[in-house]
Amino acid sequence: MKAKKIIAMIMALAAAGCMAGCGETKEAETVETKVAEESTEVLNLWTRGNETDATGPYLLEAVKKYEEKTGIKVNVQFIAFDDAETKWNSAFASGTAPDIIDMGIVHIAGRVNLQHIIPLDEYYESWGNKDQLIPAMKDLGTYNGKLYAIAHFPDPQIFVYRKDMFKEAGLDESRAPESWEELLEYAQKLTIKDENGEVTRAGMAVPTVNARFLASILIHQNGAAFADEDKNLPTFDTPEAVETIEFLDNLHDYSTVFENGNWSENPFLKDNAAMAYVPNGILKDYLKEKPDMREKIGMAACVPGKETAAWCGVWFHGITSQSKNPEQAFDLLSYLTSEEVLSNRVESAGLPSAFRYNENEYVGLDPEVNQAVMDAIACGYGNPKVSWAPIYEKVLDQLTEEVFYDVKTPEEALKDAQESLMSEIE
Repeated sequence: MKAKKIIAMIMALAAAGCMAGCGETKEAETVETKVAEESTEVLNLWTRGNETDATGPYLLEAVKKYEEKTGIKVNVQFIAFDDAETKWNSAFASGTAPDIIDMGIVHIAGRVNLQHIIPLDEYYESWGNKDQLIPAMKDLGTYNGKLYAIAHFPDPQIFVYRKDMFKEAGLDESRAPESWEELLEYAQKLTIKDENGEVTRAGMAVPTVNARFLASILIHQNGAAFADEDKNLPTFDTPEAVETIEFLDNLHDYSTVFENGNWSENPFLKDNAAMAYVPNGILKDYLKEKPDMREKIGMAACVPGKETAAWCGVWFHGITSQSKNPEQAFDLLSYLTSEEVLSNRVESAGLPSAFRYNENEYVGLDPEVNQAVMDAIACGYGNPKVSWAPIYEKVLDQLTEEVFYDVKTPEEALKDAQESLMSEIE
């Protein structure tokens, strides 16, 4: 009996040992797995818009491939455009900002001054793709002499004109006007007015409301700007600014009344204007709906004044000051703007690139339109990179309306705008 009891005890102890051993192994494996999961590199990228926007699907596809190539997890969060500033501010205040944010030109100065984004010059200098970035796109991502943002989606407006209307007016339909003087002359010849002197067909589509985009194009074409970015001050009271607004007012005499951005009412797209600046995406949608109009429309990057300049909105990626691994974040930005990724976007979505290595491919898709687009990108400007950019837009819209409706002369409107901005800034 004793022997049986001893054997039973030994077996019980062995079983207990086995259970303890198995439990330790299982626990060890759980801890090891948890540590491995926690050590996986994670990058957070916030982008404006939603998954169905023009760039959304291609961003998600590129991120997935990056994860497969590197083993690094990338969390992408889409934010409504109107909510972006509020969400950024809340995240930076709470220390929960992502590694990368998508932003526009108008955001750069403010985010730099708040120390929310970091300079990228150190990474840029050793970047294999740096020579492929179109110089104008690099300039637009630069503030106070430092590069803070990498362009990934330029969206310019281009100059368009009706060849059939040119021919009817006895103008050379094979080319756009080549100077401000010629633009004004053509606008006058192409305008049709009724017996009361009201414009029934615009020679040049000049928006009465929200004319800041056209004003911004013209000031750069006149070799100047409405702001000194280095000093962070407005320059609305210069002779060049007065000359620009006077010219814009003269052009407006040959236009009908409409609001910029309300493209369904734009007279050019309603076949009721001979010349206009139109976003390239809007133009392409128009030509898809009305393919018979393609042969009637000519295009160019712009009509230059003293200089060549076009309006170009740009989407940028910037790295935040709260990123724990900015080097890895720049590696992701490098991949997202690589030839491989952008070529896929060009081919699948027909969207332009901020890099030279996609230029021939993009132009080849639609040579006439896309060459004008690339030319506009190469001379593209946007809003000034100043801390008071949101106020700038409101003031510029207001002063142009005051001039168009003869409330103030260009000199008066610009002088008042300068004083108003200076009081706001101070």
